[in-house]
Amino acid sequence: MIASKLVPLAICLTLAMPAAAQTTPAPPPTVDLGAAPAQDESAVVAELTVVAKPPGPAIWLVEKDGAKLYILGSAPPLPHQLKWESPRLNKALDKASLVLVPPEASVGVTQIAGFIFKFGGGLRQPMGKNLEDQLPPDLKARFIESRTQARKRAGDYKNWRPAVAGFLLLSDFRQAAGLSEAKPVSTIERMAKARKLKVKAVGQYRMSAVTTIASKLSDEDQLYCLRVALDEIAYDGAHSTTIGGDWAQGDLGSVRARYRASAVQRCLLRAPGGPALLEKGVIQTTDAMTDALKRPGVTVAVVDLGFLLPANGVLDRLKAGGATVSSPVE
Repeated sequence: MIASKLVPLAICLTLAMPAAAQTTPAPPPTVDLGAAPAQDESAVVAELTVVAKPPGPAIWLVEKDGAKLYILGSAPPLPHQLKWESPRLNKALDKASLVLVPPEASVGVTQIAGFIFKFGGGLRQPMGKNLEDQLPPDLKARFIESRTQARKRAGDYKNWRPAVAGFLLLSDFRQAAGLSEAKPVSTIERMAKARKLKVKAVGQYRMSAVTTIASKLSDEDQLYCLRVALDEIAYDGAHSTTIGGDWAQGDLGSVRARYRASAVQRCLLRAPGGPALLEKGVIQTTDAMTDALKRPGVTVAVVDLGFLLPANGVLDRLKAGGATVSSPVE
């Protein structure tokens, strides 16, 4: 349980937006997430954003030497009850023989115990110390407010250092708010299974990489990571009734403003080894997409928008490798 909840600290895989309602709701409170970590955006994404969009989430068609790769941009979390349709995705899955999904964690029961013993000093409060007692007054007040909204007690986080506690609380808050960090990947996997398609993760990452990075955060960066996690909780709370719809409608303009500024990415960019971990994820995903384009027929892939939207992201690298990238209209 603890290892799985630490997963968000290791990947630039967060965040989403809203489903359209029958009536126009009042705008949610403004939550300032600050400037995005990356100032540049993918030239491919910018070019194709202006194209008229068919219904459904953003999908790109990548072609090379007769092979076709349909890439669905993923932006977790999504509401558990979000209903969305994508004629393009359905048609692509009907033609596909393989579905690629994001990297999965490599972790076992014995590893979990090893993590706690090996990295305990870096992840946990010193003996006899309590998380909330160590926080500056402003962060303590915000933390208590957020965990109360998540229906959690102080004891659930008291032994963790600020960064780990912040991301555990972010995950708990989303669960309490009815948001799923597994979607849309779990939905695509279910759609693939119904068609008896092979589903393959583009790779694995070791939980030891997560804990190593978290254990090396300075005291200042620990508080920074907690702060950005609380900012994200505030954003999710302000948009909890609408989160998901911009993604479901393929509105990249709305998704981009928040998604590229995710708390996970901000924290990793401050952590020793964090930027390298993010780059590894982009390389791993790009390599898997490149291999897919070497096989005949059609492949469908689900790729986190954090790997697609920035300059020199997966789409830019595929295009630089000789592939043609377009927005499918069928």
